[in-house]
Formats: sequence, structure tokens, C-alpha cells
Amino acid sequence: MSVRRPTDHAVPASFGRRVAAVLVDLVLLLLASGLGAGVVAALGATGVVAVSVGRDGGPGAQVSPALVLSASVVVGLLVLVQWLLHGLRGWTVGRRLLGVRTLDVETRLPVGPWRVLVRAVVVVAGGLVLGVGSFVVLLSPLFDRTGRLRGWHDLAARAEVLDVRGAGEDLVPVRAWAVPPLPHATGVAGAPVGPGSFPPVAAGAPVTGPVAVVPGGDTRLVLAPLAPARQGPDLDTRAMPIVRPVTLAFGLHPELEVTRPSRERLPVPVPEVVGTASGATRVAAELELTDGRRVTVTRSALVGRNPAAEGDVQLIRVVDPSRSVSKTHLQIGVEPGGVWVADRGSTNGTVVTLPDGAQIVCGTDQQVRLRVGATVAFGDHGLRLLRAPGTAAAS
Repeated sequence: MSVRRPTDHAVPASFGRRVAAVLVDLVLLLLASGLGAGVVAALGATGVVAVSVGRDGGPGAQVSPALVLSASVVVGLLVLVQWLLHGLRGWTVGRRLLGVRTLDVETRLPVGPWRVLVRAVVVVAGGLVLGVGSFVVLLSPLFDRTGRLRGWHDLAARAEVLDVRGAGEDLVPVRAWAVPPLPHATGVAGAPVGPGSFPPVAAGAPVTGPVAVVPGGDTRLVLAPLAPARQGPDLDTRAMPIVRPVTLAFGLHPELEVTRPSRERLPVPVPEVVGTASGATRVAAELELTDGRRVTVTRSALVGRNPAAEGDVQLIRVVDPSRSVSKTHLQIGVEPGGVWVADRGSTNGTVVTLPDGAQIVCGTDQQVRLRVGATVAFGDHGLRLLRAPGTAAAS
């Protein structure tokens, strides 16, 4: 359902136009009362009703109660219709003819019958002040310094009287207060509705559908929240570090990192293993990652957050939500003579710590030999060499 609302081009109605609209309504009341009295008088002329009585019961100059009652009924009906039109449409007959509307000062929609009644009560209450207060209230629009000509009765009802001639009107949708339909139940007909009859909703999830109403429960109107409720922390967050969000670029080259892109390169070549006629000699190394995993590497492996497959190379993925590890961070090579590591042009670099405590910063594609017990730090993660070809496993 929609209602019509004046556009923003509508201006406050002049005081003279407002007075003219009230005078038209008063003339209409007089005509209505005269019409009611005329009907009763016509019926009295035909002898249907007595229109006047004398003091002795005969014809006289006193007015019959029928005339007063008929005029009162017609005037009362007219006042009721005018009141409803004024509240629901914003105009009476006089205001309609003069192009004047009484509307809400903010929404420019009709104020409703009760707020129209508030305007009338303020005018009548003004009459209690020396009998002339009502006239002062009716003249109060002239005292408005804002230029909007809002009287005291308009201020009390949060209303404004506008001149809508030539301003045009907009259609504004009005929300229908209808009870949403209940979801279809899958249980037995006639079974009671319990707390488990509806699927659970995750905490903080926004409400996207109608709110179900349980029959027999509380029938009061429950409105959906304007914003989804969020679970507050149980800890004091005043001393927590501030984590600034990082804007990620999607749909770009898979090797594009947040800080700088790495150039495309091939794995560091690993010498072929020469074996016997029955098959090649298997060389392998065992690594332990910081997340507790133990990985066996044969020949070559790429380590990173999401390493790309490049030929027959083993891939070791590291879960790193902080993105401190590059997509392809480093390479591990296993040879019969030992194990080496090489940085693949990572963002945060690779550092090797030997068993004696010496540290080596790996250059890009530079092979650094590892001994059993050596550790490799890359980003916020690391690994430790437990076993190399031809050596015993580290404790």
C-alpha cells in the first residue's frame, strides 16, 4: 500500500490561506446544520413531526427538540468526517479547496486523527485564559521566527501546514503490519511446538527471514534487531595490540605477494641419483616442522604457504594465516652427500641455524648445507633436520 506525500517543493502555507480554509469549513458547518433543520421543518409542514410547541401545548414560538437534534446529528457527522479526513489525508474540505495540507514536520505524511485532536485541544485550552486565549493560539503562527508559520498547536502536534499547489506528490510505500507465515513443520500433526522445532541460528548471524511466531506463546510484537548482535570479548582488550588489516589483491598473478612480487624461477637442479640395474638408490631426509609434522623428503621439495607444482617436486604446505610465509618460500634438496636449503626469493627471507649456534642468512637460490640438528626459520615458522642420507636420526 502507498500514500501520496508532497515533494520538497511544497512551502509553508500563508496565514491568510489558512484562515480562508477555516472559514470555508465553518460555512460548511452552518450549511449542514441548516440542511438538517430544513429537512425537519419540511417534515413538520407535512404533519409528520411537530416543529414547534406553545406553552399550553398548542402552536407557539418555541423550537421543537426535533430541530435541535437533527441539526446536531448532521453537524456531528460532518465534524467526524472532517476530523478523519484531516488526520488520515491531511486536509478538510476547506483545506482541500485552498490547497493546504496539515502534515508531519519530518516525514510530510498525514499526522493521524489523534494528533489532529491534540491541535484542537490546544486551541480549546487556550480559551481558558481570559476567554481570548484561543484567538492568541490561532494567531501564534505569526509569532514563528523561523518563517515556517508553525503555531503553538502545530508545535504540540509536531505538524506543519503546507501549500501544496503545484508542488506535486510522491508515492510513498507504507509497510503492511501483517503476521509472517509460520514455517512448514515436518513433525507429526498436532505435536507441540518445542524449542528444537526450528534450526539453530549461529550467533551474530543477520536475520534475513520473517520471525517465526510460536502458537500459544507470547503474542506481543517482536521486532528484528536493526543490526546483528555481536559477542563481546570476555577479556580486557585495552592492552591488546592493534592488528591493522591488509588489503589483498585478488585475481592477480598467483606469485604476487602483499609486499613485492617474486620473479618466476625454476627449482634449483638436483643431481640425478645413479643406481644399480635393479633400481636407483633411494635417498631421503626427515624434517620436523614447527606444527609437529614429520615429513620425509626424497630428492627435492618446495615449502611455502601454497607452493606451485613444478615438475616432479614434492610440495610441503604450511598453514600460515598471518601470511608471513611466501607462497613458495624455500626449496629442500636431498642428495647422497647431504641436504641443502635454498631461498626462493621469499618476502621475509630464510635463516639457517647450525647445531653449533652459527646462523646463515640464505641468499636467493643460494644452496646452504644442513647438518643433522640444524634448524631453518622462514617467516613465523621453521623446520628441523632430523635425519640425512647416510646419518643417524637426531634425538
